[in-house]
Amino acid sequence: MVNELMQDDPEKILRQQDELKVKLLRAQSIVAECKAGLADLERRLERRAVSSPIDERQRNSAANNSIRNARPPKSRSVNDPVDQNAAVAFSSRSWDR
Repeated sequence: MVNELMQDDPEKILRQQDELKVKLLRAQSIVAECKAGLADLERRLERRAVSSPIDERQRNSAANNSIRNARPPKSRSVNDPVDQNAAVAFSSRSWDR
């Protein structure tokens, strides 16, 4: 291999060296971008993990309050009149199954 390098044109070797340096710089730049992106994602995940329990408690509290404040459904009797204009809760196809 050393003999092959010695036979190559020195300018060609310098060009290849420069090309490899450029490729290395590009690769290092890409790695740096990936690391920065990963660090950003980690920060966002940490913020979400920290804020999530509070949000969950607030959601649960709001749900519990709405359940507590809700009025019970009006009880119906068999003798109550039927609203003829009410929407039907099933389709005729359900009977065919």
